[in-house]
Amino acid sequence: MTLRPSVVAQYNDNGVPRLLPVSEREVGRAESFYRRVLASDWNLRGRFGLIIGTQGDASFLAPLERMLMSRGVVIVNSEANSWDGARTEATIRRFDVALVAVVSGIVLDAIGNAGFDPVELFQGKIVWASGEGYTRLQSAKGIDLRRWINLGPAVAIEGRHGGGAHVDGREWNIEAEGDTTYVSSRLDRAMSFSRLPVNLSCTINDAPCPGGALGPRIVL
Repeated sequence: MTLRPSVVAQYNDNGVPRLLPVSEREVGRAESFYRRVLASDWNLRGRFGLIIGTQGDASFLAPLERMLMSRGVVIVNSEANSWDGARTEATIRRFDVALVAVVSGIVLDAIGNAGFDPVELFQGKIVWASGEGYTRLQSAKGIDLRRWINLGPAVAIEGRHGGGAHVDGREWNIEAEGDTTYVSSRLDRAMSFSRLPVNLSCTINDAPCPGGALGPRIVL
């Protein structure tokens, strides 16, 4: 059954942005997924979570924001673009920010271009980073760095550094074949997918992660 969309976001189809209609039911399921992965993680009530993204990231970030707010985390935002680095720095400096998601290479460049050191800025914080952002931060000390992997319309996130990035196995079927990962939807959605190819070489680990969460994990 095709569900009625409540928002139209975007997904990255191997470098090509495509529209992604998303239903309210899917947002609720994604919120539950984040809650399961991070169930044993923290007591951050009253602290701040900085969510960095674009409107196109709504299908991934809106349910994360909802889950964090349900735990008493106060959400603040900045844009994942080349000119919003100063707002990112000011937000972290002025508020008790405990976590940041999602840091890309563009976000790091924006912070640097505004005259600030991202490594210094992220000290003592949980930081979800993707792609080049993760690569550039992985040798830094003092950051609780975790992977965020975009898989077309799906997402994989680490609950612990180096523990592998969780995929919602109830929502998605993930197949790793050589240099390609195939993504298929399992449940009713506003837009379904059948073996969508993603240019990613990985392995799938189905064992429980160190944090105790169940389900498949992407290991790079």
